[in-house]
Amino acid sequence: MANPALYTVFGCIDLHCSGFTNKKALIFPRKKKLHHFSFPTMLRQPLRQIRFHSKLALAGYNSNEVTVAINGRTCTFNNVFLRDACQSPDSVDPISSQKLFTTADAATGLQINAPPVVEDSLLKIQWSNNGKLTNSVYPVSFLENYSINKRLGKFFDKDRKLWDKQELENNFASLNMDYNDILTNDNSFFQTLYNLNRYGLTFVNNIPTPQISDMTEDNATQWPVYKIAEKFGYIKKTFYGTLFDVKNKKEKATNIAYTNTFLPLHMDLLYYESPPGLQLLHAIQNSTLGGENIFCDSYLAAEHVRKTDPRAYTALTQTPITFHYDNNNEYYYYKRPLIVEDPEVGDGFPKIASINYAPPFQGPFEVDPHPDFIRGMQLFETFINDPANHFEIKMPEGTCVIFENRRALHSRNAFSDLNNGDRWLMGTYVDGDSFRSKLRIGYRKVHT
Repeated sequence: MANPALYTVFGCIDLHCSGFTNKKALIFPRKKKLHHFSFPTMLRQPLRQIRFHSKLALAGYNSNEVTVAINGRTCTFNNVFLRDACQSPDSVDPISSQKLFTTADAATGLQINAPPVVEDSLLKIQWSNNGKLTNSVYPVSFLENYSINKRLGKFFDKDRKLWDKQELENNFASLNMDYNDILTNDNSFFQTLYNLNRYGLTFVNNIPTPQISDMTEDNATQWPVYKIAEKFGYIKKTFYGTLFDVKNKKEKATNIAYTNTFLPLHMDLLYYESPPGLQLLHAIQNSTLGGENIFCDSYLAAEHVRKTDPRAYTALTQTPITFHYDNNNEYYYYKRPLIVEDPEVGDGFPKIASINYAPPFQGPFEVDPHPDFIRGMQLFETFINDPANHFEIKMPEGTCVIFENRRALHSRNAFSDLNNGDRWLMGTYVDGDSFRSKLRIGYRKVHT
């Protein structure tokens, strides 16, 4: 066993069951602090994992539930939940990992056919559904996880952090990744995923200059931003195309982003039923006067409203805002509140699933805005427009920013080409589901 004085805990998992805590952790040299580390550097060090085996015992059962003791603490599980979660080959196809029955099937005539037993930290139950027998096995780790922290391994709230200008500037170095590294090195790619989960923002540098000058659907796969996005999963093609150019199109502009005027803080495509989870913007040319990119943590703004005026915050979670795009022979429309909550978010992070804010694409209200709602919007907008909450950057050519579209508000200062400079960014979108899938697999690799 390594000397505990030389190590500190990373990613400690606390699983409580009537007071129980499972002390399972990955350990790294104490000289690295979590918020300053570089994951690629840390992961090159030998990983050591301490495993504390929990003690499992049967405490009782009846026709409705099964109670177990984990390290002497009791946890009770509903019988339908347990039967529905069965992973036996009769219940889940071993090749496709797909369920072979429905919840209604599992609950029909459900009985425990024989007294449950515990062997080798496994709970074993034989079920009967109207005489059809099924043998189920539940590891103690499964019972621990589902006794309290159902998000474990799916969402990583403990590693997320609200940020303002100072927080991001203090940690900016850790947000910068190398293009070749993220494409070829799993550790570097996971650092990118980690950054996005933590702050909703990261940067990729040292991108080679594209060898072609005109983007088309036929050559989309040849552009660096496509290759970066492809690492996260399937690219979300929109009516803008697989990729899109962000240039000053002047009188031909179909979007305010295609002008040189100030672009206020917003999120993209909120008029879609499923807006993209990630947006990528690669600065191919960026030598004009002005045109700095600005980012703001909308979750921090929502928390400010909640703490300042709870009634106004509640109104922001309940009042539907109309978002639409009616231009260039396209008409998109969707309604959603400013704040969508997720009550299961834990570890002290705000219980927010997403924010929806895009004034340039907001349509007429279909309900009368309540004074609480107006007050909440005023608080929210005052907060996000405070420079103390902005991270502003003039992206160097050859840099790509990646940000969570449902968390990080983005803006752009007005710019001018009077210095004969050029501004050409190329962007694309990736669904949030693809990002979170890669994030979960990345965490799984780190923790094994």
